[in-house]
Amino acid sequence: MFWFDSWSDLGPLIDFIGATGPRQLRIRLSASVADATSNGEWHLPSARSPQAEALQIHLTTIQPPSQSRGEDQFLWLQANGTFGSSFSSRVTWESIRTYSPIKPWYKVIWFKQHIPRNSFISWLALLRRLPTRDRLRRWGMTVPEGCVLCSSAAETHHHLFFECSFSSSVWSYYAGRIWPNPPQDLHSAAAWISSS
Repeated sequence: MFWFDSWSDLGPLIDFIGATGPRQLRIRLSASVADATSNGEWHLPSARSPQAEALQIHLTTIQPPSQSRGEDQFLWLQANGTFGSSFSSRVTWESIRTYSPIKPWYKVIWFKQHIPRNSFISWLALLRRLPTRDRLRRWGMTVPEGCVLCSSAAETHHHLFFECSFSSSVWSYYAGRIWPNPPQDLHSAAAWISSS
């Protein structure tokens, strides 16, 4: 597609030229790249904007499509930075993701036979991203401030897991069977689990 595919270094031309591009260049929105050629040459009207002029200058560096050069084909970015005909979701993921340092507790959460739902919730808890009431209120939601379990203090991550009378008694009972002095925060507990 002439307007929407990244067939040139300028990216999608609808973004480069703007919404008025099809009218300026008299090339319909659904046109193919070949529709912008005639007799093996680029066929565009005179430029009416700096972007259209930049496009026409750029097109002088690109050979127009022709049947003699074969059919169009999809090319995918490869691991080495070149383009090829094979697609790899792993390579695609590696090229678009943001790299962050590996968390020391990742093996506690993401192990071979993990239960995805439990791992996801644990991951959110360790990142302090659970939708606790204090976070919901910061997002503008009208919810009660008190802890859902004890109603005695504001519901925060730390309160929910360690300060709440209910969760504190459960944590002390079960964690006390493993540790003489159980950790009082999630990261310490995760660090202990990953070291054992």
